[in-house]
Amino acid sequence: MSEERIMYPCTCADCGKEDKVPFEPKPDRPVYCKACLPKHRK
Repeated sequence: MSEERIMYPCTCADCGKEDKVPFEPKPDRPVYCKACLPKHRK
């Protein structure tokens, strides 16, 4: 399991911080950084 994950650049929809995520962000869905994500989990 030494495969490297492909990380995609994104901009947090909350704070505007540049970050990377392990999935390709879709333009019609918001993406959040690690700090903002817990605020949006239900």
